[in-house]
Parts: sequence; C-alpha cells; structure tokens
Amino acid sequence: MALLPPCSETLKRSLQRATLAARAQGRTRPGPQDLLIALTEDEDASPVMQACGIDLMRLRRDVEAAGATEPTTGLGHLLQLAFNEAQLSERTMVTGADMLVELFAEPVGRFLLAQGATRTDALVYLSHDTVKGAEVEAENGEAPYLEVVLLNDPYTPSEFVTFVLENVLGVGRERATAIMFSTHARKRGSCGVFPRAEAAALRDKIQSLAAARQHPLRCVLLPAGDAPPA
Repeated sequence: MALLPPCSETLKRSLQRATLAARAQGRTRPGPQDLLIALTEDEDASPVMQACGIDLMRLRRDVEAAGATEPTTGLGHLLQLAFNEAQLSERTMVTGADMLVELFAEPVGRFLLAQGATRTDALVYLSHDTVKGAEVEAENGEAPYLEVVLLNDPYTPSEFVTFVLENVLGVGRERATAIMFSTHARKRGSCGVFPRAEAAALRDKIQSLAAARQHPLRCVLLPAGDAPPA
C-alpha cells in the first residue's frame, strides 16, 4: 500500500469526515464529492471558498443532491498532486486548501465553478490574501511616473514570470532572469519606472495574461515621484 503524503491535522479530520460520509452511503472509500463537502468545515479550505464567493450551504446542498449518482474515485492521486504543489511552495505538508485547489480540475469542481469561483481566485487569495472582487490597488496620488512591481507567489512558475518580463516589458533574457530571482528572494521585483498611462497599460496586460494562464501572478504600481525614468 502506497504511503500517503504528510497531511495537516485539519485535513486529516476532513478526510475522516469524508470517509464516514462515504460509508454511511454504503461506499468503501470516499470520493472527491465527499471531500468537497468535508472541506466546507475545514479550517484551511473553508475561508478560501468564502473568499472566492462560495455559499457553503448551497455548495453542500448541490453536491449532496448529485453525489448519489456520481461515480467516485479514490483520493490518493489528489493527495499526491497537492503534495507536489506544496513541495514547489517549499512546504512539506498538505492542507485542506491545497486539496481544494486540486478539486477545481475534477468533475466535482463544476459545483465551485457554478458559483463563479475559479482555481485562480483560490490561488490569488492563498498567495496575496486578496478576496475575489476586492483587489486593492497599490498606487496612490497622481504621481506622473509609476514603478511597475511584481509580487511573489508560490504558485506561478518562474518560466512564466520570465516570459512576461521578456514579452510584455521587452527586457532581455538576462535581466528578466535577474528580476525573476529578485521577485522570489525579496517577495517583490521592480520592473522599472514608466509614465503613468504606460505603467497602467503594462500592469493590465500582465494581469490579463496571468489570468488567461490561470496563474496568480500580481503586478502593482507604486508612485515613483516627479522625475522621469532614467
């Protein structure tokens, strides 16, 4: 029998709830629908769902209504996928939030999508503590020049960050790599100072491209004073 990846105590309790729910319905093992219901009470996953605009009571009703006719698969592969993502984030333990992210790609994820939530919404909240529909704009005042800054997160691949820097900001590979590493090491990376309108256009293009690729990469604009960029 394959060993399961290390799980947080809250996730262990959620897995136990899912197992009991499956057995109550005469099934020998829990499936994704059992886990999704259990995660509505998970201390790590439920805040993420609420931040994505999910009505937890409605979610439970919808999944329970469809669960009896939905074929189930085991949860081992989901746990392994979640563990792989956790390792990329330099974590050694899987949480309910990690499992929730994986469920978006499963058939049961349709219940999350039906309420307008996406995997990207979940990753943005986990990465930047930003609730869906309440993005905070970092720029203030009317500074004519703004600094374009990338915010680090544990989910966006470094290759994508480099791609954005090369193709949106037009920097060379060597500088793009340096900015990418700086973003990771210092939690934010400066992409340069631009006139206000140009900086806003670059920010919007970066955000749109990240959303299209389902990455939580975030770009903010900071006042850079009155001096033109060097």
